[in-house]
Amino acid sequence: MVRSGELSADGFVLLETPRLIEDALASGVQIPQVLVSTRKIARLGPLLEKLPEEAVVYEVTPKVFETLTTTETGQGILALAQEPRWREQDLFPAGAPALVPVLAELQDPGNLGTILRAAEAFGATGALLAHGTVSPYNAKAIRATAGALFRIPTLRGLSPAEIVALLRRKRVKLFTSVVAVIEDGKRLSETDLTGPVAVVFGSEGAGAPPEFRAAGESLTIPLAAPVESLNVASAAAVILYEIARRRKQSEPRA
Repeated sequence: MVRSGELSADGFVLLETPRLIEDALASGVQIPQVLVSTRKIARLGPLLEKLPEEAVVYEVTPKVFETLTTTETGQGILALAQEPRWREQDLFPAGAPALVPVLAELQDPGNLGTILRAAEAFGATGALLAHGTVSPYNAKAIRATAGALFRIPTLRGLSPAEIVALLRRKRVKLFTSVVAVIEDGKRLSETDLTGPVAVVFGSEGAGAPPEFRAAGESLTIPLAAPVESLNVASAAAVILYEIARRRKQSEPRA
């Protein structure tokens, strides 16, 4: 049995909404099995028609379906989707400067999913999830990514030392974001972000792990008083947007 936040032994993840299933299909993700409540079959007909011929569809009663979904308001369909399989080189494509958010020990699946969604929106080339970070296959995380999970190259389960070594090998400059007001961080507006860049986003309570703070420069966002800190997902969106904006400005004009 596959549960939210876990992968099956064969590397399949549970999808619980029509939108996520559509996103997975549009991204070319394999979906071998689908379970549908008999109460929702008529409404879900157009989606079921999009499934590949080899997909097996099981129909169950509403009562049985309610025992299987993890959402409070199930939408009548569940699907198993193949976990995207990414390689190291997928995160560092030739011809474009790397932009890689590093998620370190984040525990809120909503924050993780929101950051991955922002990463895709602002042109990140991939994402690294350090050991101790919540699973991106948590139901809340998957919903928050709005399908980005299936499209942005992601490696997970790496130690801080492995991530630092990888970024050095790829010659990517490392920054650690600080979501609270501090005095010694480098201001976002004063930092060169046009080259290959990775930015660590740590937990709101502890911040980035010490291994990352020792290996990279601190990066801060100036905040108006009396605000003292930002939610980590908000900080990530601001930083990733600023990097995208700065890179767009540096492009040669036609």
